[in-house]
Amino acid sequence: MPAHLAAPPVFALAIFLALAPSALAAEKPANGVIAYAAKRADTRAVYTRAPDGSALRVAPAQGKTAYPAFSPGGKRLAFTQYGPYGAQVWVTYLDGVGLRPLTAGPTDTMPEWSPDGTSVAFVRGAPGARDIYTTLADGTDVRRLTYSRRDDEAPTWASTGRLAFVRHGATVDRIYTVTATGGIATPLLRDGVNQGSPAWSPTGRTLVFAKGEPGRRDLYVVRSDGSGERRLTRVRGDETEPTWSPDGKRIAFTYRRAGKRAIYVIKPRGKAVRRLPSRSFRVRRLTSTRSGAVSPTWQPIGLDPVVAAAGDIACDPADPEFNGGEGVPGQCRQRLTSDLLLRMDLSSILVVGDEQYENGELSAFMASFDRSWGRLKPLIRPVPGNHEYAVPGAVGYFDYFNGLGAQNGPAGDRTRGYYSFEVGTWHIVGLNSECEQVGGCDEGSPQLAWLRADLAAHPAQCTLAFLHRPRFTSGRFSDGQTDVLPLYQALYDANADLILAGHEHFYERFAPQDPVGNADPQRGIRQLTVGMGGKGRTGFVAPAPNSEIRDNRTTGVAAVTLREGSYDWRLVQAPSGRSADIGSGACH
Repeated sequence: MPAHLAAPPVFALAIFLALAPSALAAEKPANGVIAYAAKRADTRAVYTRAPDGSALRVAPAQGKTAYPAFSPGGKRLAFTQYGPYGAQVWVTYLDGVGLRPLTAGPTDTMPEWSPDGTSVAFVRGAPGARDIYTTLADGTDVRRLTYSRRDDEAPTWASTGRLAFVRHGATVDRIYTVTATGGIATPLLRDGVNQGSPAWSPTGRTLVFAKGEPGRRDLYVVRSDGSGERRLTRVRGDETEPTWSPDGKRIAFTYRRAGKRAIYVIKPRGKAVRRLPSRSFRVRRLTSTRSGAVSPTWQPIGLDPVVAAAGDIACDPADPEFNGGEGVPGQCRQRLTSDLLLRMDLSSILVVGDEQYENGELSAFMASFDRSWGRLKPLIRPVPGNHEYAVPGAVGYFDYFNGLGAQNGPAGDRTRGYYSFEVGTWHIVGLNSECEQVGGCDEGSPQLAWLRADLAAHPAQCTLAFLHRPRFTSGRFSDGQTDVLPLYQALYDANADLILAGHEHFYERFAPQDPVGNADPQRGIRQLTVGMGGKGRTGFVAPAPNSEIRDNRTTGVAAVTLREGSYDWRLVQAPSGRSADIGSGACH
């Protein structure tokens, strides 16, 4: 075993081998809004609305857009946008955060997310010569999956990892399947009737698709092996572009007849539907025919929030290893770690200090941090580190996150740098471990008094705190960060569960312990040191008591799923996205 990585307990190794990296606990999403493309003035836009037809919204995008697709976490939307670079696939959070082109164009369309949300399949090529491609959700690693003399289009990605798509033949269009790494594509059904618009069910066990000649296409479902075909609709006109609800109990689809289009929702159980009323027990019309709505996609909601965390991130632009922001192996890899964030559905990004080296000047923030992690700045909740305070009052840090001269903002009050907020059912506390800059952290200090009052006012079952300096470490500061001991004690007294820290440029996981370092599996707080955000790596001095995992080779981020009454953590390696450490804990 490599010396940099401490041996995991047998049970932890078993978890790592047995579970998919995207989650430790199975989650069943609920049904959110439905997105679709429709008319807007003299162009087309992507809209969202609730399945009952209420809450109509225009999705954040620019110009003419089409083919929306919700990510598995339900927070991001991929879509086709038409502009000066032709047709490109774009991605955004629903509130507009992270709006950016994912592909270069000019003939890219029909995006579809992978089951873990880290990749997107799409169609590339001129009509008559289109194939299926994939790319990571940060826009890197574009790969071609199919090679055909015919058109391949309409990819759909099963939870099992297999893709289905439509291949247009000389006489008939068929649904084919292929692995996510490419290879030989095989037809799913071999009858002589045109097939189109495939969509996997949430379980990946069945597929809904359109079948028939244009103008007379109906919806069918079939098992993943091509057996058990069953008809869902028997209606005059075209029923195409089906999409499953996240709970698997409904299907939304596009209906076309006499040049008019609308989106309907049906329950798939029962005999084939013979008419499409505006509303009945099995059928509901979602849009009017005036809108010309097409291409529905259904948002998953109700999933537990995920936060990403790291610190010690962005090199000074004057650093010899900066390399235009790309860094070199092991140094200045802020761009690489930020790419991981672009692949995730995140509720928040917790940055545990030393965001910008060497002294946190605003000009350095703009030239380095902003070009990497700043791509998702609205999701970031930071705390300051010692390098931020190399500028008196951490002026550059607060100006960057709060706004030039602003007293308050995402980084808290600039005279304090500590604050709290909620994510899901969790109470999150950001602390300023540069104690001498804010009147101390000991008894009688403003921060300690605030922390105790804040914890008393928010008696959540689950509490997470994050700060820069770790109380416990096996690294350079192994003599102990005693300044933060009173903060740890206050958190322990309030039954907090998890602390994230940085300062040391590595990853270290501790077993639950009390503030003075005694193992305490019942009430103890687990500390994760996550200082592997890109700046560089530092070594270990000696294993600290209760240290379970130590890794100073991985550059990446920690992903923490905040469940009700528990949490999962995952150390995500850059650039591979693989899990270097994984586990779960229960709240007190």
